[in-house]
Amino acid sequence: MLNLEEVFEKLEISSEKRCQIMKKEQVVRNMERIFPGRNMSNRLLYTLACTAPRGADIELLAGLVDSGVIKHESMLKECLKRMEKRSFSAEDMVAFVKENEVSLEDIQKHVNKMRGEGLSKKDMISKARRIMPCADFKMVIEEINKVPEGTDGHVESLEGGDWLEEGEIRKLPRPGETPQVSEEIRQAHLRRTGGRVVTRFPPEPNGILHIGHVKAINLNFEYAKKFGGYTYLRYDDTNPRNEEPEYFDSIYEDVLWLGFEPYKVTASSDYFDKMTEFGFQLIRKGKAYICHLSQEEICERRREFASNNMKDRSYLSQYRNRSVEENLRIFQEMIDGKWGEGKACLRFKMDTQTKNPLMLDLVGIRVLDAVHPTKKVKYPVYPTYEFALCVSDSLEDVTHSFCTREFFTRQESYNWLLEQLEIYKPIQWEFSRLNISNTVLSKRKLVPLVKYGIKLDDPRLFTIKGMRRRGFPPNAINQFCRSLGLTFSETTVDVKKLENFVRAELNKTARRVMCVKDPLKVTIVNAEPFSISIPDFPGSDVTRDVSFTPVIYIEKSDFMEKGGEDFLRLTPEQPVGLYMAYPIRVVKVTDDGILAERWDGVPKKFIHWVSSDAVKVEMRMYSPLWTSFSPKDSTYLEEMNKDSLEIFHGLCDRRIAGAKVEDKFQFQRIGYFCVDKDTTEESIVVNLTIPLKNIV
Repeated sequence: MLNLEEVFEKLEISSEKRCQIMKKEQVVRNMERIFPGRNMSNRLLYTLACTAPRGADIELLAGLVDSGVIKHESMLKECLKRMEKRSFSAEDMVAFVKENEVSLEDIQKHVNKMRGEGLSKKDMISKARRIMPCADFKMVIEEINKVPEGTDGHVESLEGGDWLEEGEIRKLPRPGETPQVSEEIRQAHLRRTGGRVVTRFPPEPNGILHIGHVKAINLNFEYAKKFGGYTYLRYDDTNPRNEEPEYFDSIYEDVLWLGFEPYKVTASSDYFDKMTEFGFQLIRKGKAYICHLSQEEICERRREFASNNMKDRSYLSQYRNRSVEENLRIFQEMIDGKWGEGKACLRFKMDTQTKNPLMLDLVGIRVLDAVHPTKKVKYPVYPTYEFALCVSDSLEDVTHSFCTREFFTRQESYNWLLEQLEIYKPIQWEFSRLNISNTVLSKRKLVPLVKYGIKLDDPRLFTIKGMRRRGFPPNAINQFCRSLGLTFSETTVDVKKLENFVRAELNKTARRVMCVKDPLKVTIVNAEPFSISIPDFPGSDVTRDVSFTPVIYIEKSDFMEKGGEDFLRLTPEQPVGLYMAYPIRVVKVTDDGILAERWDGVPKKFIHWVSSDAVKVEMRMYSPLWTSFSPKDSTYLEEMNKDSLEIFHGLCDRRIAGAKVEDKFQFQRIGYFCVDKDTTEESIVVNLTIPLKNIV
């Protein structure tokens, strides 16, 4: 008799899904026919059980799946379709599979052909489903994903699905499925949360957030939202000397700006008293002791212990085998302020055989002579990050503790501590950090930039403050992070991919205005002033009036005294059209500019312009602060692009008048711009967010 629970365990199916399956008699019968004697962890067999119609020869297909003849869902689907029309022998079905297999080389040929047809990625996917129904569609998507974005900067959604349903994250246990020390702990946790997903974003308030944090923010908030749960914003405030009040406020502001509302804002320090109680509890259990070694001595003993493959853990500290009573007394003295900083700390007595260096009697609580930056309290002792993280997660009933992959080695100590304390234990899951090209992100590298006049909100940096100031829409940043998916392996993403998302979003939301960054005066001798209604967006019903005056300004680059064959704009011999107005031709070139007249012919090109009542703007034109794809740790300061900022004093049409800080515009034929905080009533300052892809 097949044990379905064993199959569910092998397939890592959630308890909720199991209940749904058990209600479907046909699926249960299919599983009972398919799985006996076969690989219970084969998800393709599970797919067969769930999708096979009545009357299908599922045992034949199960044998072909189990033997590796049918390797993916697309082929299985096509085999089931054929079976609906007529019966097949095993030999016939094997022949069908062999004849219709699509190799990687064939997939690549089809993708290249579709690319040559100018199809969007979305259309490529639709066509691929029609022309390659038997292809492994994961391979198809991978090949289409390799196609560079089109020149119009349009960003297609390739997956058409849920980024949290791809890869390993979809297999994570649901609330209540994580093993606990006791059933009572599990049930109590479920009562407190109502079975909902609970996550947390736990930044240390020692700096400002950057684009790498956006990935973590999206994961935590979106995962909880997907399952009807909620997310804490929790400050990891265990290092008071590195933290500043401004960073607490800055982090909260950034999270809100990205579009996320925390369920509650907390801090590790909210639980310091409870952590102190847990310190006493661990001492009484013989799982913690007070140590008087310095940090340097602790590190040295750990190195020697590990390198010499020692077995006797008493080498880690001569204080390890103190009596419980003495440890309790000294710990209380630490709390009473009788021990100075660095003179005593609580360490965990981690009696395990692991070689994990984070299991060599971690420091859990230490004396710090510092005042908390926001609570203005001088706590006698401070828990360490390792202690505070797991305890805070447990006390807040976090169901899923998401961390970047460098924290993978902390899993063991995290679980050990919660098991010793006999309190609720969340599931932990690691994902890769977001590394982006042509920039640096770590605080260690960002802080030295200040001496070069580059503050942490500089528009050339990929801090959230910097991106916001530059004009990156939060929706574009979020979409970019989600598009990358979640993996354990680390890669560096080309910044151009982010730029494509930004450009696509601004194309939909940024009002159009005309601006010349390097003005050239043009006087039209036969012009009369009039008003033109110009749409805010191409095809929009919303229009704004722009005045046309006899004196206008065009870009200097749109005029050449001696133009070549490829130059199609204004020359003494070649007229040009004025956008939304009429064509002009040169009458005379003077020291003051150009004298021109209205012309009734058909020009080769149209250019933008502004009238004599134009608004002065300071245009800050940015290029990458680092031109190298991956700036080196040792030389990144020397690698900085000293010419990454150019300032122009341009003229904009009056539609920009009254613009507020962070308003976004498309300056036609130039790029997208954002109004900077340096703007005053007398002067508008704009930052180049991103150029248009094709500037003519």
